[in-house]
Order: sequence, then structure tokens, then C-alpha cells
Amino acid sequence: MTEHIPRDFIELLLNRIELVDLVDSRVTLRKKTGSNFFACCPFHNEKSASFSVSQTKQFYYCFGCGAHGNAIDFLMQYDRLSFPEAIETLASQAGMEIPRTAAQRPEKKIAQQSLYETLEEAAKFYQNQLRQHAQASRVVEYLKHRGVSGEIAKTFEIGFAPPGWDHILQSAPAHKQQLFDAGMLIKKDDGGFYDRFRDRIMFPIRDRRGRVIGFGGRIIDQGEPKYLNSPETPIFQKGHELYGLFQALQAHRQLARVIVVEGYMDVIALFQNDITYAVATLGTATSSSHLERLFKHTSEIIFCFDGDQAGRSAAWRALQVTLPLMHDGVQVRFMFLPEGEDPDSLVRKEGKELFEQRMQKSLTISDYFFQTLATQTDMMSTDGRARFVKLATDLMKNLPEGIFQQMLMAELAKKVRMDVAQLQPTAESTTRPQQQPAASLRARPPSALRLAMTLLIQQPELAQLIKEPLPSLSIKGFDLFQRLVQQAQTTPELTTGSLLERWRGEEEEKLIAKLALWEHMIPENGIAQEFLGLIKNLHKMAYDQTIENLISKAAHSGLTSEEKQTLSELITNKK
Repeated sequence: MTEHIPRDFIELLLNRIELVDLVDSRVTLRKKTGSNFFACCPFHNEKSASFSVSQTKQFYYCFGCGAHGNAIDFLMQYDRLSFPEAIETLASQAGMEIPRTAAQRPEKKIAQQSLYETLEEAAKFYQNQLRQHAQASRVVEYLKHRGVSGEIAKTFEIGFAPPGWDHILQSAPAHKQQLFDAGMLIKKDDGGFYDRFRDRIMFPIRDRRGRVIGFGGRIIDQGEPKYLNSPETPIFQKGHELYGLFQALQAHRQLARVIVVEGYMDVIALFQNDITYAVATLGTATSSSHLERLFKHTSEIIFCFDGDQAGRSAAWRALQVTLPLMHDGVQVRFMFLPEGEDPDSLVRKEGKELFEQRMQKSLTISDYFFQTLATQTDMMSTDGRARFVKLATDLMKNLPEGIFQQMLMAELAKKVRMDVAQLQPTAESTTRPQQQPAASLRARPPSALRLAMTLLIQQPELAQLIKEPLPSLSIKGFDLFQRLVQQAQTTPELTTGSLLERWRGEEEEKLIAKLALWEHMIPENGIAQEFLGLIKNLHKMAYDQTIENLISKAAHSGLTSEEKQTLSELITNKK
């Protein structure tokens, strides 16, 4: 969706938004010095105020954890919104309408909004039924038996779908098409409708923004299926959503860890015992979409599985999905429960402290990886160890380049009693080649260019001081500097925040963000003079480079008459 929002609109939107006001509406800022405001960082725990918001740059930076960006980044990090969602929020705040392409027809958005509203009303209907219906006492007794308090039931908005065929239909007869589109009704052969959920405990499923997107229903007595989920709809895809994530985010501004369990009642029982960081997949295996979503909110994931064969098979599938996402800095563990137990029963039996001790003792992903592979081979024989290496390296080819991959390779070498260097040919044949960065970014630019680029990024209006065309200079990074100058000259109102936005998703984005934060130690009243001096220095470097190139050519292949004349003039002028 990012590419469907015109860049010009995004820049205009950023110019309409005052970052200080946006941040201050969520984090209390206090004026420090100049145009900077400070606060305790909302993205990590700290006692001193290291979170800085620059009014002139429209850019924020935390000196503690390194969080940084513009207004869009702040909403994405603080409100945990996607890029399009952040744009929508800012546009609404600024009273601007996002230009729509054919892929973003307003009627489609309106239809989806109607589904959210329909499901929100359905959730309220089921909650009212739990309080009012004559047969709701069965649900209340069941929840009490499972140790669920009224407070937790309210937190998760548990409801009751009464017995019968048309209760939800009769609650909103004028909206039966929306109820059908939202998965709440099933169409009869004769064209009528009946309720999908009947005589079930109802669990509203909310997305990370808090919108109801579907339901899970549990049978109260005997019957099949035991659990029934909403079908796939335009706003509900099971392979992307996690039950309990919204509640976990409400309980924690920053999730230190997340435990992934199987069912609704597992999540609720853990919350009941003050383990308020549990989520559940919705009747599907763990997907890469699930993990990508979780890694946006936490750096540690603990998978919780039954200890039987089915549980271990599910765990191995989860490991295979996880490997491509194991970037440095994230942790994944595997916790297997005693036979006959699930998280619900075990936490009610042991309590929070013992359950969390089990989590701490659970297997790291590397331990589980090697333990499982070892059961598939004979580690006492040479051919068994060779098979072990083959199985391991075939899976390790899915790992991203980084420290974790290197450490796993070192552990593999240790287990088969070989040097890492001996395993290198095998590893090189199965792992992806490391992608090299662009040549312009590989090496540190000369200090004059680096400082000039830093000043320009931090104060784009400096580009207006350049009155002559930039020279032709063959040094790494100069091409990027030229493009930055061109952008800043053609858009006088450009800020650091909006400049960074132009490079979102480009490989140079990290370098630009890094220079936006670099402390150059030049006094504010001397920045313009320093910048012009650096531009003059770049011209001198180009001048010297031209002389060096001509002298080099003269030594190897000779110069034309015109080149000899040029060299003579350049050397004379230099003197």
C-alpha cells in the first residue's frame, strides 16, 4: 500500500504536522534548550530524560536506545501502526484526504469499516446475553470452574451466543448482509440465513488496533467442533492474527517477552495468573506473518507445546518457520509441558512463579535444533555425524547472515568434533551469499564530504547557499550528496524528517538517519560558514583530482594536445 500513497502527499502531510505537538499528546515533553524538547523515552525504561524532539528538524532521537524518526515513525513505534495506518492517522489529524488509486477505492474502505462496526455490535450483543439470557448461568458456572474472574472476563469481553438459529440475525435484521460478510451468518440453500454461533461461549478476536475482526466460540457441554472460529473475511485472516495480542499490548507498553500458546482459555488462564503476555494462534500453525508481527513488539518469543508427539511435531514446524527470521538480537525458546497438562491446567495448579520458572528453563532454539536432529542420526558413527551435518546445514541455509548463524555453525563444529574451517565448504554451498552494500556506502567518505552531508541533512535549507554547480568528483558517497543537494534545492521547505521520508526503504536510509543524529559540535551561528567552506573544499578536491588523473594518464598512455594544455593551466593556476 505504501507505493499507492503519492510521495508528494506524504511530504505535504509531514509539513502540516507539528512533531512536538504529536509527541506531546502521548508523552509529556519539557523544553530544554534551543528548539529541542526532552522527555523520558517511551520506548525503553529510563529515569533520566534522553528522548529528544527537534522542532526545527521535525525529528526525534533517543540517546539511550537509539529510537529515531519523523512523525510517521513515531506513530508506527508508539501506537504500533503500520505505515499506511500511520499515514491515515496523521491525515485525519491534519484534516487531509489521502489521494486514492483504483486499489484504494473509498467504497471498499467504507465496506470494511462497516464490517468492523457490525462485529463491534455483535460483541456487545454477546456480552449482554451473558448478563441477561436465562441460560447464561451455565457459562458463568463454567468460567468460575475454570478459575476465570469477572475482571478477566470483562478484559477479554467474553460473551454468550444463546441456543437458537437467529439470535444474532434478529439483533440487527437490517444488516444481515453485513453480518453474512463478517462471517456471523451462514446462508441457507433456500436463500435465508442462520446464526453461525449457537449455544457457545464467545471470545471476540481483536486486531492490534483494538478492532473486532472475528470470534471464537467454545461449546459449553458436549459436542463438535469443540472450538469454532469465524471464517476468513476481508478483515480476518487466521494466519496473520493472534488472540490476546491486543490485551497484551494494553497491559505492556513494551513487551519483554511473549509466550505463544494454543487456545483462548490458555491465554485467559495465564492472564488470570498475572502472566499478561500470552497470545494464541487461531487454530492454525505458527506462520511467518505471526512471528513478524510479534517481533515488532518483543525480542523474545517462547513457544509452549504439549510434550506428546503431536506437540513436538508442531514445535519442529514452528522452528522451521522461525529460522529465516532469527536476526541478531532476538531470542526464541521452546517449552514442553508435562503429559496431560496444558497451560490453563498447569498455571492453575502451579501458579505464576513456578510456571515462569519453567519458561526460564525452556530450551533455546539452538538447543532444541541440535537435540531434535540428534534423535534422527547415530552420533556415535562417522556416517551418522555426516548425516547430522547435512541435516543441520540444510536447515541453516535459511538463517540470515549474522552472529547467530556464526555461533550455530561453531556449535555444530563442536558437536561433530571438527573445526569450523572444515565445515566452511559445506556451509558456503548451502548458505546464501552475503549481499554487498552499494559501493558508495561501503567505505567511510572523506571527512569533508561526511561533514558537509551531515550539515545538509540536519539543515536542508543550507542547500540554498550553494550558488555554483557542484564539481565532478569521483569519491564514494559524492553521488548521494549531489542527490541530497538537488532535493533540498528544489524543495526549500524540506526538513530533516521529510528528507528522511524520501529515502524510506532505500539502502541509503540508514546512513542518512545516522548522519541526522551525528553530533558535529559546530556552533549554531557558524554552521552556514562551515558548510560553504566545505563546499569550497570539495571544489578543491575535484581540482586536485583532475590534475592527478591527467598526470596518471600521461605516465601510462600519454596526453592529447588539448589535455596537455589543460594540465598546464591547472598546475599554473594552482601555484
